[in-house]
Amino acid sequence: MVKNNNVLSFFYIRVLSCVGILILHILNSAVGLYNSTVNINVILTSKIIVNLLLWCVPCFVMITGALLLNPEKSIFYKKIFSKYISRILFALVFCCFLFSIFDLVMHGEQFTFQFIFNSIKNIFLGTSWSHLWYLYLLLAIYLMLPIYRLITKSASNKDIKYLLCLYFIFLSAIYVLQVFGVYVAFYIMVSSIYPFYLFFGYAYKNNIVEIKNLFAIIIFILSSICLAFVTYYYNIGVQTLEVLLNYSSIFVVLQSVSLFCILNNIKWKENKFIKVIDQCSFGIYLLHMIFVKIILKYLCINPYDSLIMLISVISVTFLFSFCTTIILKKIPFIKSFI
Repeated sequence: MVKNNNVLSFFYIRVLSCVGILILHILNSAVGLYNSTVNINVILTSKIIVNLLLWCVPCFVMITGALLLNPEKSIFYKKIFSKYISRILFALVFCCFLFSIFDLVMHGEQFTFQFIFNSIKNIFLGTSWSHLWYLYLLLAIYLMLPIYRLITKSASNKDIKYLLCLYFIFLSAIYVLQVFGVYVAFYIMVSSIYPFYLFFGYAYKNNIVEIKNLFAIIIFILSSICLAFVTYYYNIGVQTLEVLLNYSSIFVVLQSVSLFCILNNIKWKENKFIKVIDQCSFGIYLLHMIFVKIILKYLCINPYDSLIMLISVISVTFLFSFCTTIILKKIPFIKSFI
């Protein structure tokens, strides 16, 4: 049986994830630009908050799995390529050229043929602004979607649980051993954790995996505490802990799936404003770094000046990103992929 409240909760999860990513990138940029203006405790706190927000992208991926892996939903090759993949490709090309033009203008450089060549090269090499990595992830997911859907169509609940266990053990838990200098030879022929998030979203939505709310809350709190300690000790010199500070980290995985369950268990109420933000969340994600750069780098506004300043920077960045997305959604061609 499918959880009925999921679709409504997905609106809120996407909005929370969108805001979380925005905060993550603002703090990450602030650390890079203004670390010399504050003491080490502020820097450590910022890095801890950044790593505590790593659940945002996994939540996006879990929602994608919950919505698109449902075998009862008609999704054919034509729809995958004409709707999903084309949207991401257009967004990628648009953003790579937009960001290249932004850098060109801000650096006072001349428009040349080399500029066009470099922009195209950035698309293929993934060397444009770093947050666009998520578009390459979406392309990978959509290209594999027909195969993933074959699995959910024919697999039993036991098969899905087995698949999730394999992914969790070999793509996350096993890396804990590397902290102690142990590099095991066992592996599966999948190198990325993201299929785990994709299938978990599907499994949770369809009650294949059920996690009690109290248990999810406990796991979320414990994994977040562990992630905070790992971040602290890594930043004071324990370099072997780096393996636990990415999307494959066992703590990030546990934190992400537990929070996903918690948020899905909340009885959300319909809210038109949340729906509007949700519809703009992709555009906000694509565009927000323009305003982060303008505010922090070019206007030289230091969010560490005060808590009010930090909140103001976050609010203004969100507002400008949201409003720009609303405007772009009114432009005939651009609205199809923003």
